[in-house]
Amino acid sequence: MSLRTLKVIFGAVTVCFLLASTYIAVLVAERQKVLGDITHYNPAWHASQAVSEFMRLERRLDAFNVPGRGADKEEVELRFEILLSRAKLLIEGRLQSIIQDDPDQLATLRHFADVLALMRPLIAELEHPGAVQQALQLLEPLEPRLLQLASYAQIRGGERIAQDQQALNRLYWIFSGLSLGLILLGLILIGLFSRHNQLLERAHGDLHALTGRLAHAASHDALTKLANRALFHERLAVHLTRWQQKGIRFAALCLDLDRFKSVNDTLGHEIGDALLKVVADRLRNCLREGDTVARLGGDEFGILQEVTGEREPCTVLARRIVERLSAPYSVDGREIVIGASIGIAPVEADIVSPDQMLKRADLALYEAKSQGRGMFCYFEPSMEERLDARRSLEIDLRKALANDEFELFFQPQVNIKLNEINGFEALLRWHHPKWGKVSPAEFIPVAEEIGLISPLGEWVIQTACAEAVKWPRDIKVAVNLSPVQFRDGTLVQIVRNALEDTGLPPKRLELELTETSLLDENETTMAALHELRRLGVRIAIDDFGTGYSSLSYLRSFPFDRIKVDRTFVRDLSSRHDAMTIVRSIASLGAGLGMSTVAEGIETKEQLLQVQTAGYTEAQGYYFGRPKPAHELVYSLDLALAAPSA
Repeated sequence: MSLRTLKVIFGAVTVCFLLASTYIAVLVAERQKVLGDITHYNPAWHASQAVSEFMRLERRLDAFNVPGRGADKEEVELRFEILLSRAKLLIEGRLQSIIQDDPDQLATLRHFADVLALMRPLIAELEHPGAVQQALQLLEPLEPRLLQLASYAQIRGGERIAQDQQALNRLYWIFSGLSLGLILLGLILIGLFSRHNQLLERAHGDLHALTGRLAHAASHDALTKLANRALFHERLAVHLTRWQQKGIRFAALCLDLDRFKSVNDTLGHEIGDALLKVVADRLRNCLREGDTVARLGGDEFGILQEVTGEREPCTVLARRIVERLSAPYSVDGREIVIGASIGIAPVEADIVSPDQMLKRADLALYEAKSQGRGMFCYFEPSMEERLDARRSLEIDLRKALANDEFELFFQPQVNIKLNEINGFEALLRWHHPKWGKVSPAEFIPVAEEIGLISPLGEWVIQTACAEAVKWPRDIKVAVNLSPVQFRDGTLVQIVRNALEDTGLPPKRLELELTETSLLDENETTMAALHELRRLGVRIAIDDFGTGYSSLSYLRSFPFDRIKVDRTFVRDLSSRHDAMTIVRSIASLGAGLGMSTVAEGIETKEQLLQVQTAGYTEAQGYYFGRPKPAHELVYSLDLALAAPSA
């Protein structure tokens, strides 16, 4: 039998194996999809959840019917709405397919829906005599039937999953056998073809090419094909040696893309990767032959530029890069606009290592980004001084809590309808033993970055509750939360401990969070907010109107208060659109049943304007500046009469 005949035979067998493998793979995928659908939507679990909610509703109705049991109408209505949503999932979901062979279970499901429809008017009129008893009478006979329905769904759902799992296992072994046969066939083919010198020579050539590709891959970025960090570091060392030996000047530039994270977050990483490729092409076109551009990681790039003068060539290059990278991009039919910030570090006589050069370029980049987008900045020795100061601040900040250097100041919040102080916002102050008062805008971001915001936030909550419990008239205290406090999962327990330790009623504690806290809205954050609400704590959204999705946040969670950002109040007299926005937010809060607070009130005129707009509360220097606890007054007349600090 000739080699050509063998090739034809083995080729035909290979095609058969491939077709069979493909067919089995399709069957496996279909079975996996069915099993995944059932797992994703577990009818038995939803049925059991409906039974649980049914029992919770019965208990709440019983408690509501007995004075002093602590159940109110709002809680009963909430439980009823939750039960309605569970019933809807059962009626519209896959439960129908599981119980369709059992008329009794179908009748139970229909009866369940009918009972809920009959109960809706009773829930709305719970205060009327006899309404609770009628509701309980409707629910009582349904309980054992629902329990039977949940049990039936559990049994049938388990049987269906087991059947699909068995079928999937059988397909798996068939597919594995076919794959093994295909592998063996491939090994036989390789053994036959390896006898021929032509294949060996070709394999040698392929190996040589592969070695070259591997060497290139080891020193270049896979996405953009630019040099990677390792190659950039090597070439930086070469440039530094030439500078030390021959005096050939050069500069290192670190470049970071502006607004790139929002592209990834909103359009996806595939669009982000495609955008990075275009950015790499534009950077190549900005450089001369002999210069190096590398992707250092993420959206950060590095450039090595050989220069003949001092700063002029670098300035020209930086301006060209900023201009070209800021031009609009067309990626996958979408127009995208980003920018670039650049840090420049020319080589100096005191440079002794590539890492030192990169550090200076990074410091210059950090300075450029702090000045705004689309900027470039040269390294200055003062940047290292500021970095040292930042490190010193971190060290002192780690010791400040233990050394009792923090203090809470309180600013009054006023009910402008009742014309009285109804709360104080707790504001953190740091009395540094050397520098005096340190601005929260300076140390709070540092605390967030180095992981101190959680213990610091715990101290603030504990101290604020301890102070508030001494105040008259059930005056509440408001505490600001950092987004970082939601991530470690201890916030709810910290609040619970503070309330238990101090004896402060939960309704007198209000937690304020900005839209930044909700920007990465996830299950952990929302679960924490709902748990805090169950404790009885009030939740407010602060600086409202400055984010991109304010209205969606109001749909995600029922806040107690909306605090309109002070920038709108500041512009009330000078800009008509500010008044329009302020009125709209007041109307929105009223429609959603949320009180509205105008921050930044500094004049009588601003107070009258927000009153006219419909705001219920106000806060600002007009009513008083933040003061330590021992200087607080609880009468609005006394607060207005006090001299401003």
